[in-house]
Amino acid sequence: MKPKRERKGQFIIIAVLLAAIMIISIGALLHTAVTYYKHEPWEEYSTLIGDIEVNTRRILELSLANYTNSVAGEEDASILKTNIDKWQNNLTKIYPNSGIILTYLSTPQFQTQSWNPRAAADFMLDITTIGLSGYKFSLDSSLSLSIIEASNSTTTSYTITAIIQSEKGFVPNLRKSNFRVNGAEITAVLPSLSASNIPVYNIQYDGTFPATLEVWDERGIRAVATASVLS
Repeated sequence: MKPKRERKGQFIIIAVLLAAIMIISIGALLHTAVTYYKHEPWEEYSTLIGDIEVNTRRILELSLANYTNSVAGEEDASILKTNIDKWQNNLTKIYPNSGIILTYLSTPQFQTQSWNPRAAADFMLDITTIGLSGYKFSLDSSLSLSIIEASNSTTTSYTITAIIQSEKGFVPNLRKSNFRVNGAEITAVLPSLSASNIPVYNIQYDGTFPATLEVWDERGIRAVATASVLS
């Protein structure tokens, strides 16, 4: 029978060996994880996807701005699809080694019901170099102008109260330079709340009535509405 001291020494050696194996295994695991994430810049990919979405939205906004500011009949509604097609081709040139494929699931189109313009489309993004496939996103750009009431203080001084919204809600910080009424001078633009606590603009001008009110937001998109009845 081996002495107790010798058996105790064997246990110590075995424990040291097990600890060494565990340290080596953990070290190898950490090295693998660090190497993996070092070669997979997920933050860069996320930024790339975000940039593509933002710039695609900008294409919609610029196309809508051009369309709404064009003389009737001079700017074809197909300009939106044309611009998106060009953007798809440009993406492959901007990122030649990323395998980027941007396709639309619904044909991009304008809507100008009551001359409240809107551009919308659904897209799918593939980036073959990172195995991204079928990433879908929807874009919607719009500007709506709704006249609540029109009133006059004199025979030539009028106030038009209107709600102005984009796809994100109420459009803030509009000034006199954002509006035009019958080609007449705008004397004041005053934001306020309606009786139902809805944000509105009170557009004051000197001129004639009925009135055709035009508004441009910071993107250059134009909306139009007509006031024909005084409150």
